[in-house]
Amino acid sequence: MAALLLIAPPAWAQAFPPMVPPEGYAKTRLVGEWFEVAATPWYLETDCHGTTVSVATREDSRLVFKLACRKGSVTGKIVPIEGLLAEVEPGAFVLRLVRLAEVRVPLIVLWQAEDDSMAVLGAPDGQVGWVWSKTAHPDPKALEEAKSVLAKYGYNPRYIADIDQGK
Repeated sequence: MAALLLIAPPAWAQAFPPMVPPEGYAKTRLVGEWFEVAATPWYLETDCHGTTVSVATREDSRLVFKLACRKGSVTGKIVPIEGLLAEVEPGAFVLRLVRLAEVRVPLIVLWQAEDDSMAVLGAPDGQVGWVWSKTAHPDPKALEEAKSVLAKYGYNPRYIADIDQGK
């Protein structure tokens, strides 16, 4: 008899409603340099500070994803996390990491500012939630509004932490 394996969602995840990307989302809106200004815990970003993300186009339909994690402090050693974002439908992606090919993270763009200055991404299973900004220190009200999008989609607000970007 086969055993039933139940995997509990992470502690920062509550009940997850269906995640729906903005209608007609164009993936090119993610292209550019971003500061990770808030996030839920993710095992690959333990003790990261001053985290930045670069998203670039490729010759094919995928996007290049480069996350720079500074270990220990905003001046710490950079640990790169690189991968490809493959769009499965508008606003829905699968992140495949280069050095950890077995890691595949489904990501949904949950919200993006009209001027593309901030974006909120989440994983349907709750393994990661990110708030990205084009500036290291976004307006506090705008940041709180972006974090509320993660909460709306089931992330426990107690676990959505601001990311230190230094001065």
